[in-house]
Amino acid sequence: MNEELITIGQITRHQGNKGEARVIPLTDYPERFEYLERVYLVKNNGTKEEVMVEGIWYHKQFIILKFAGIDDIGEIMAYKNYYLQIPKAETVDLPENNYYLYDIIGLEVYTVQGEYLGQVEEVLETGANDVYVVSKGNDEILIPATLEVVIEIDLNNERMEVKLPPGLR
Repeated sequence: MNEELITIGQITRHQGNKGEARVIPLTDYPERFEYLERVYLVKNNGTKEEVMVEGIWYHKQFIILKFAGIDDIGEIMAYKNYYLQIPKAETVDLPENNYYLYDIIGLEVYTVQGEYLGQVEEVLETGANDVYVVSKGNDEILIPATLEVVIEIDLNNERMEVKLPPGLR
């Protein structure tokens, strides 16, 4: 089975000496950890291991997880910097007009007049609203992710339609 996985956190270090992992959440929904039964521990080199979640608690901005079968500090230290991933099918359902970053990156962007602006390469998370970095060749445009600017997102056709405000270009 080769299912698509989504990153929800990263192990930063151990917590205590009983095999617990200190995890920095990489999700807008950290409460989702409370419902995890299993998770994949994934290293940048492609190493992937499925583990069962035995327990969870919170410490400052971190989530502390206990995995079944990992019971001491030496075992969990081997997983430092591993990412926690879940199958895409297990992601939290979002409210209307909200999207996961991985859904937005790669979309083809057009104006309401049909002009092709490029592809979303990156999403900048600012305090007020996200900003889509759209590139076409050497040209780059920053598009605010607001309902006034982003008219339609069609994930099935991998397309976004925008109404550029005056002076944006």
